[in-house]
Amino acid sequence: FNNPKSCIVSRKQGFTLIELIIVIVILGILAVTAAPRFIDISADARIASLEGMQSAMQGGAQLIYGKALIEGATNGSDTIDHGGATIELHSGYPIGNWQRGFRYVVTQDLQSFSSATAVCQAEWCGRGNQTSIPSGISTTAPGRIGKIFPKGYSWNDRCGVYYMNHEDGREPEIGLVTEDC
Repeated sequence: FNNPKSCIVSRKQGFTLIELIIVIVILGILAVTAAPRFIDISADARIASLEGMQSAMQGGAQLIYGKALIEGATNGSDTIDHGGATIELHSGYPIGNWQRGFRYVVTQDLQSFSSATAVCQAEWCGRGNQTSIPSGISTTAPGRIGKIFPKGYSWNDRCGVYYMNHEDGREPEIGLVTEDC
């Protein structure tokens, strides 16, 4: 045993209890801060769905405007036939009336208008022919505004896509309302 090279000392070491507790506390803090980000993705999914509807509405409004332009229906009030439906226009764009206008922009032909308090049972519901929507967005008469909203929401909820034709020659305003989503 006089030769130091011949004696190998083996020392096994593990984590102490305090080290394990510190690691668990750090992981707990990370979980608490990161979990809400992953748990609340349903609101993000609804907003993404609304953004898709907004894009569809913008594209549909431009498609109908193009058809109105070809038919010479871009000055004042007019109508065009689109897919068997008569759509009321103002300045070449569908009016903000659900039954006679903007529902055809996003092929919601079979969906009737919803009352202000009815919760939507279909994939999408809508209501229009108003001068304002519950989120405070408004237009002045003769302009009209309407809103399409997803299943589980009502007109009164601030979750949907609004369509506003000011009826003064400007393009319609199409936007999102997401406070209650």
